[in-house]
Amino acid sequence: MTRLVPIFRRVQSRQTEIVLSAVTEAELLVRPYREDDLEALERIDGLLDSEGIAVAPVSRKIGRRSAVLRARHGLHMADAIIVATAIETGCNAIVGNDKMWRRVDEIAYVHLDEIER
Repeated sequence: MTRLVPIFRRVQSRQTEIVLSAVTEAELLVRPYREDDLEALERIDGLLDSEGIAVAPVSRKIGRRSAVLRARHGLHMADAIIVATAIETGCNAIVGNDKMWRRVDEIAYVHLDEIER
């Protein structure tokens, strides 16, 4: 989580905006639900409700783009949906920790390790 701090600082200073897939939100919530961690659930809700952060639903257009990405690049479906969301919502780049996403040439990719702290 500390690797994300520079990104959230940029959001707070209005230098950038973040668009998350609803799939990413679901992934963030798994551990708190599994551990019945209400405090973590509230923190995640507060973060995702912050100005400069949007959660995009999975539309048919994103679903279709996901199928193309999965077929072309061999991504797992959840990853394909996340990448498709970035492409279809007009993001300049996708940030993540999955090196398989480097295969995707339809959008710029930034690995979390490459972000300045």
